[in-house]
Amino acid sequence: MRREYYKMLINPSTKHVANKAIQTELSRITDEKNIVNFVTDPKENSIMPYIRTTVFVHDTNSVNFNHLGRVEERLKKLFGKKFKTVFCNANLTPNESLLLSSVSGENTISFIDLENFTSNKWSDIECEESIENLILETLRLGHGDSIVICANKHLVSLANKVLKQYEDNSSIILIQTRGKDCSDLRLVQSIQKLSELKKIDAFTKINIVSGDGFFESIIKRLENKDFNLAIYGQEGKTHHKLVEHKNYVPLNNYNLAS
Repeated sequence: MRREYYKMLINPSTKHVANKAIQTELSRITDEKNIVNFVTDPKENSIMPYIRTTVFVHDTNSVNFNHLGRVEERLKKLFGKKFKTVFCNANLTPNESLLLSSVSGENTISFIDLENFTSNKWSDIECEESIENLILETLRLGHGDSIVICANKHLVSLANKVLKQYEDNSSIILIQTRGKDCSDLRLVQSIQKLSELKKIDAFTKINIVSGDGFFESIIKRLENKDFNLAIYGQEGKTHHKLVEHKNYVPLNNYNLAS
């Protein structure tokens, strides 16, 4: 049965059946009405294969995290693969909205999915150098520019350390997230929020700094509004739809333009 459930998960035509089984287990620790959506990403090429699951909920405070380990063990028995599960609020928090409302500038605004440009195998020093290369050398953050960075708590802390001395020159928004997919969602929501506030219209250029295909639809929306757009991603780690973009800028492993 384990092999059958896993086969259903990786087959688009039967994935809904496997997802139903996952949702049933998740409902043990939060009400089904609290679950907005969830995405699964089987990690076959890792040293220890696992299924990364990001669950978007109305309120993370309504999740019984004390029993999350039990749910992951039940899912492991069902699918024959280890589950790594994170929960993320489906909507911008009031504090995140407040941060975004403070954005100002007139030159370039960059939306950075920082987790795509660092590695959890690197030391803090290596991560800091990589962040500095990306933001200060490649994107050339300067006066009149603004950046929105989404990443996990540790990377946000390192980014804050690198950028602290530049706070007077730029509008820097750091949003802490839980899990890779949550960072993607928050960046898209940030773009949408700034569009609603008409703040994004003040900038002459928009940079999407990520390698994920998750951004394909928002990129098309921005293009339809005639924004001057550039896409940055690491070579060999960027979704082919983004690589095909006319203004795609490939970066090496040190986050410098190739």
